[in-house]
Order: sequence, then C-alpha cells, then structure tokens
Amino acid sequence: MTSRSGRWADLTRIDFEALDRARAIVVLPIGATEQHGPHLPVSVDSDLAEAVVERALPLVTPDLTVLALPTLSYGKSNEHGTIAGTLTLSARTLMGLLTDIAESLSTTGFRRLVILNSHGGNSSILDIAARDIKIDFGLTVATCHWYNFNEAAALTDPSEQAYGIHAGLVETSAMLTLRPERVVMERAANFPNRAQDWQARFRHLGLSAGRARPAWVMDELNDAGACGDAASATAAMGEQLLTNAARNFADFLAEFGRFCDGQAAPMPGNA
Repeated sequence: MTSRSGRWADLTRIDFEALDRARAIVVLPIGATEQHGPHLPVSVDSDLAEAVVERALPLVTPDLTVLALPTLSYGKSNEHGTIAGTLTLSARTLMGLLTDIAESLSTTGFRRLVILNSHGGNSSILDIAARDIKIDFGLTVATCHWYNFNEAAALTDPSEQAYGIHAGLVETSAMLTLRPERVVMERAANFPNRAQDWQARFRHLGLSAGRARPAWVMDELNDAGACGDAASATAAMGEQLLTNAARNFADFLAEFGRFCDGQAAPMPGNA
C-alpha cells in the first residue's frame, strides 16, 4: 500500500496488521440495484457512491487512514420492486448485513465506521443500524448521503430539488460524467412527479415540504419510473456535482476523525 488511505480489498494481511486500526476510518459505500427510468442503468446508486469515495480518497489529509470497503450494491428497494431490473433486500436482511460487517470490524480492532449512502430507500435502516452497531459493538458510526455533499441546491431550481428525486437532473448529469455510454439521452425527458399535486391539494401531506409524508412506491409518482428533468442533464453539471461531493466528503472525513478523537478523550472531571 503506497498511501495510508485506499481500498480495503487491495490490502494484504500484513498491511492490516501494521495499521493503527483503532484510529482508521472505514468507509462503507452503499447503493442499490434498481430501475432508474427508461434512460439510466440499474447501477446508478452504486456507481455514485463508489465514485464519490474513489474521488475523495486522494483528497484525504495525510494524517488520516481511510479504508474504503467494497461497495454494497444491493439495498432496500422494494418501492421499485414491481419494475423489472430491481433487486431488493428486505429490511431484516440489510440490517443483518450491516451488523455482520460491523461485527467483523469490531472483532479485528476497528472502531470507526462511516456509511456513505446513495439510495434514499436505505436511509431509515442505516440510521437504525448505526445506533445498534454503536451500542452492540462500541463503534463510532456516522451515516451520510452523497446528495448532502454535492451542493445541488446551487445548480438546480427549488422544484427540481423537491421533486426530481429519482433519475432526474442530478443523477442523469452525474451518470453522463461517470458512464456516458450507458445513458440513453434520447429517452430522457422532464418526468413529472405526482407528489406535486399532493402538496397543492393538502395542507399537511407532502413528499418533501409537508409535515407528514405518506408511504409511496415509484409507480405512484411516475409511470416511467423517473422523476425530474433528466432532459436538461449535462456532463458538465455532473462533473461539478461529483467534484463538490468528493471535496466535501473528504473534508467530512477529517472532521469525523477529530470527532472520534474527542469521543475517545476523557470527559473533563472524569480523567
């Protein structure tokens, strides 16, 4: 290993034995394998999570050791489950996978875990799993989503931010950067989201701005399995989104390291 940070799968047993495992930050990218409309491949979420981590690793400060686990390319995607191409895990199975990975880390001396997610359907499970992992195995855990690092709000209008939630402007632009040969732009469109009607009709109910959010499946939002202005996507926007996400994620990893160091330090008066 030529750097203190890199891909978990590239290391040997000797490399692992030489690490300060208690201070190393382990990153688990998690996506999904699910339909993304008529124009994008089913790999979108996994491609995005992996790309952000790969781009962030060279930006990590040299005082940190960050190890990227192999991307978990399956998630809880049953909101897309009736659409061909989607492979979904149950909540129980995903919880079990995360728990087993965390137990393996704990058993071999690792104490810091970051889960970088790129699929909204995983988010609630990841938060529950993170707390259980902290309690059961003593790891310091943080969960995060690539969207919260990509500064899309500066590049898209409020309507796209609220309703372009799947295979829209952001994801299509990012895929034009990462895998342009797999994007079928002649099928891209401005896919409407029926949730806009919910918020026009109801005071409390809505997808993003409402006080209460109903459970939904993709077919209820758009028959094509996409929501957002995919037709306006550009590779230039995708590059900016990914650059922002990698830079901010690398900065977060440094912050997380400092947070973990503070957690390990004795509280004032308890030394």
